[in-house]
Amino acid sequence: MAWRFIGGAVAVALGACAALPEPAPEPAPAPSSAYGPPTVDGIYTYPGCEGEGGCPFRHWRTAEPTALLASQSAGAPVIGTLEPGEWVTAERVETRLVPVRGVVQMAGQDLAKGEIVYRLGYEGEGYYTIWRREGLGMLDPETLVAWGPEVLPAAGADTLGLWAQVRREGGQVGWVLEPRFECMGHLAGDAMCRD
Repeated sequence: MAWRFIGGAVAVALGACAALPEPAPEPAPAPSSAYGPPTVDGIYTYPGCEGEGGCPFRHWRTAEPTALLASQSAGAPVIGTLEPGEWVTAERVETRLVPVRGVVQMAGQDLAKGEIVYRLGYEGEGYYTIWRREGLGMLDPETLVAWGPEVLPAAGADTLGLWAQVRREGGQVGWVLEPRFECMGHLAGDAMCRD
């Protein structure tokens, strides 16, 4: 009798657990079109800096007084000011931008005339990172593309640009918009860098 009661209680408990809803998955980035890059609210995010050489170093030296923001928004509260000569550690670096749609005007570089591409970032010397055929690629300066307008999203425009989450030597962490530091990478040519 006791075993039947325990077995029934276990069955009821297991049934109740099975009835609990599973947590909803986080929303995945959605393509901006059937062939476009993955975006969230029209914004494409990739790790790192735009431009030749990027910003591979992680110990940066402050070159000018720099506002440290509470979050990734140009309107976020300022939580501190980095002073010239101060060292910070880059915890996270990302570029947030609006992909610009373009149509290839002349076949070449493994692109067909009329093919749709999306400009993501400028790499230097006329080269752009693009999204093509559902993947990343590089567009050389010889390829002619008719670019459409940059259409800013209804919300989130104040989050666009290059963002760096940095940690001060005292432990304070905050965000810097469009960081201008010394020692961000090899091509800067700065002296006495730590990386």
